[in-house]
This record gives sequence, structure tokens and C-alpha cells, in this order.
Amino acid sequence: MIVMKFGGTSNKDAEAMSNVIRIVSEHRAEAPFVVISAIANATNELEHAARNAATGDGASSVHILDALLRRHQEIARVLIHDSTRASEVRAAFDGYLSELKTLVQGVSILRELTARTMDAFCSYGERFSSRLIAAGLQEAGLRAAWIDAKEFMVTDANFGRAMPVMEVVRERLERIARPLIGSGTIPVTQGFIGVTETGAYTTMGRESSDFSASIIGAAMDAQRVQIWTDVDGMLTADPRMVPDVRKVKCISFEEAFELSYFGAKVLHPNTMLPLLEKNIPLEIRNSRRKEGTGTRIERSLGDGRAEAVVKSIAFAPEVTLITVRPRKRINQYLFWEGAFSVLSRCGVEARSATTSEYRMAFTVDGRVDAEHLRVELEQFGEVELIGEQGSICLVGSGLRQSAGILNRVFNALSDARISLVALGGSDLSVTVVLDRRQLAGSLKALHKEFFQSGRNSDVFDVPLN
Repeated sequence: MIVMKFGGTSNKDAEAMSNVIRIVSEHRAEAPFVVISAIANATNELEHAARNAATGDGASSVHILDALLRRHQEIARVLIHDSTRASEVRAAFDGYLSELKTLVQGVSILRELTARTMDAFCSYGERFSSRLIAAGLQEAGLRAAWIDAKEFMVTDANFGRAMPVMEVVRERLERIARPLIGSGTIPVTQGFIGVTETGAYTTMGRESSDFSASIIGAAMDAQRVQIWTDVDGMLTADPRMVPDVRKVKCISFEEAFELSYFGAKVLHPNTMLPLLEKNIPLEIRNSRRKEGTGTRIERSLGDGRAEAVVKSIAFAPEVTLITVRPRKRINQYLFWEGAFSVLSRCGVEARSATTSEYRMAFTVDGRVDAEHLRVELEQFGEVELIGEQGSICLVGSGLRQSAGILNRVFNALSDARISLVALGGSDLSVTVVLDRRQLAGSLKALHKEFFQSGRNSDVFDVPLN
């Protein structure tokens, strides 16, 4: 069997969903298990409705929800013509809308929006869209069954960033989904969402439907997992920032994780973890160009290259650089422990970090409340916040051992105001933090330095059109 996940841009309207149905149909001999994201912008609209309700503006929330329902109803009108099937979908949609309006009423009265309640709101996007795909597959003459993720995707109660309880997920999928696949039926379920042991809906973080697909693939011992999106695969850079990008043919799980962790948006960072453990390959494919080969992600390639090969460049446009220096020379281990305990207590991830004997510097996401961190960190030393920074991360194989990698980076960025360089924590990446106003030019300069030649045609496809 294979797992096929389709993102929001692949599901955005009736035409896109019809294309999804064709793609699934073409893979039916491989026993697909289909995972569906919410239609484009649906989760944003659900969040907007929830936040409006928290201000007491329930009327505008209901207006947003009614408009969202109409979008799904229009798709259903085009896709589904069987009267019984159409009636079942309408009934499901009416039930969802009624439940959402009850949530709006409760939040509007209390003027309180918890993480748990936000997850409840956001869970409906995938429920709407997956109903449409399941019905559309049936309309196309395929045996398909809609499965509510709450029947198997059991997670912890960390709302907004839930993690699966794999043993329970595996047992329930074997009981619920395996018989369907054995009978030639295509299971269709939701990405992004799960449920606690007590039945409360959770989400696993924005853009985490990829993670859902990999969880299912690992639990079901799939042959491979496919992520169908609106790009041709992993690219050498973001094509919105850099011209003449190339497609990476094959990349390791470790390299893909580094790219997603440092800003690449093609995959959720957690996607690789369940598959790496089971050695299940992952493919990124373009639903708009289904004939393309995409990018294959698998266990470390071990190709024995003597030279370093940069595969791709990721970036984060908004980071804050934080430096901490103790006011007096205490034991450095106590200093480090104290500073990083603040990050742990505040739930903040340090991305790139460097240390000297009595100073540390690290970056955090620019959306983090850096002033609050400053107050907490000042109990351990003097703190400096450097905002308006961006980070660039080059990812590839053998970078730590490359004698010339930093020379090439610094030559390309000779005019940039660099705040931090991180190399050595991983064999796979080099990270540079710099003035964000120089980010776009620096990305282009680095891409030109590492990808302008036609070398490594076994690693990269020709430039995209």
C-alpha cells in the first residue's frame, strides 16, 4: 500500500479536487490510503472566526463560517451528482456548521479562546474537504470510505502541537483501515488533526498534514508516502526569491529535516521522523504536473562523494539574535544550564547557536516575545537583542569536512553584515545570520555560487521553466 497526501492548493476548488480524484484513480492498483488537507485558506478562516468570537463578535464569526460552507457546497454541487450521496454530504456539512456555531456561541459568551477550543475550530477544515474527496472518489466509481481521524489518530493533549501515541495509532489502524485496504477500498481521512484519549480534537501544528501522512505510513508499513503539492519537489531555493532554481532528484531524510527546520516550507519538519525509523521512502510530487518525477527522500544515500554537495538553500526572513553574557564569572556549565532552562520554560526553540567561554549567542523565531525572554534571561547575565535579522541555511552532504565551503560562503556574501555563523553542529548544514534587508540579495548570491554550473546532473534536474 501507499499513502497519498494532498495539500490545500491541490484541493482548493472543484477542478483541483477532480484532478486529485484522477491521480488517486491512477494509483488504485497500489492500494492507496488518502490523507486530505483543508481547502486553501480554510484553516485561516476558521481561526479568524474563532478569534472574532473571543471578542464577542459572534455575528462576524457566523458570517465567515457561512461563507466557508458555501465554498464547500459549490464544490459538492460540481463533483457529486448522485442524489443519495449528495444528500449525505449536505447532512454532514450541516452538522459541522451547527457544531461550529455552538462553539462560536460558547466562546462569545465567555470571551475566552483556549488552545483546546482553537483546535476544535480548526479541525473542521479537514473534515469538510475529506468528505468531498471520499464522495468524489465514489462518484468516479471507486470503492472509497471516509474515516474520521478521531477513530485512530490518538495524540497527547499538547493542543496546537500534539504528538501521536504511535502504539495506539498502529493498533487502531490495523483494526479499522487494514480490512478496508484488504477489500480493495480506498480509505480517505484527514491530515493535521487528532484526538486525545478523552475525545478532544487536537492539531499537530500548522501545515502538519504531511506529518499525519508519515504517521499513517509508518503505522501501516507502507511501501512509500507521497506528498502531492503545488511544486515539482524539493528545489535548490525558493523560486519566489531566486530565479533559475533546480529540482533536487533525491535527498536524504536528514537533509530534508534540516531544510524544513531552517525554513523550507515544502514539508513539515516532523514528517521525516516516523518514516526514517521504518526506512519508508517519501516522494514530493506536483499535483498540477503529475507526470513529473518529483523528489525522492530516503535514508542517507551513502554515495561516497569526495566533495561536499550543497543540495538546497533554506531561509527564515524574521529571526532575532540574542546574546547573553554573565555579569560575573560563574561556572560556565551553570551559566549555560540557566540560560537554556529559560528557553525550555518559555517553550522557545533556539535555532542556530554559538558559544564562547562566557558568552552565548542564539537565534529565535522573530515572532517570539523577545522582550519577555530578555527579562527572564537577565537573571543569568547581560542580554542583547538584535532584531531585523534573517537566516540562510545551506544544506547538503559532507559540508563539515569541506575545506572550502566557508570561503565560498564568505566570498558570495562579501558585502553582507553577518551577525552569526554556525558550522559543525551538523555535517549537513551551514547557517548564516545577517541583516534581513540583505536577505534577498544574499540568497541570489549564494545560489549563483553553488548552483550556477551544470555539474551534478545526477543530483539536480535542469532548471525549471
